[in-house]
Amino acid sequence: MIDEMKDVSWDSDAAAGSRQWTYQTCTEFGYYQTSSYKPHIFGTRFPLSFSIQQCQDIFGSSYNETFLNHAIERTNVLYGGLDIEVSNVVFVQGSLDPWHVLGVTTTLNDKAPAILIKGAAHCANMYNPSDDDTPQLKAARVQIDELIGTWIDL
Repeated sequence: MIDEMKDVSWDSDAAAGSRQWTYQTCTEFGYYQTSSYKPHIFGTRFPLSFSIQQCQDIFGSSYNETFLNHAIERTNVLYGGLDIEVSNVVFVQGSLDPWHVLGVTTTLNDKAPAILIKGAAHCANMYNPSDDDTPQLKAARVQIDELIGTWIDL
């Protein structure tokens, strides 16, 4: 996997997005998928040091913990982290999405509401509607449509 991710040619498998996503994770987001809790299903197999080493193995030795922490902090300072000042933005999270804790889950202001959809997974609100969708997901879609409609005067 590391060799594949180090391949920077246009026709590499990693060119489809995985190398780019990994670079962005290492240098901007810090969205490392870790496991350091013994009773957890993955136990202690994936500590933070595993992800940091992966960044170094793919992008070079300068991508050490100090460099990565500074890069991620810069992103949070530049964009405001979880305390951003925005308007006409709706933050949608699913309660079952493991990424939801990294996003805005409480309303920031009247023009920047947060919707946490109970029982929904990653990007569930972005999929085509289905008769099998939960009532919470259906209600969230209506709320999102109404919000965006008022913002663009529909």
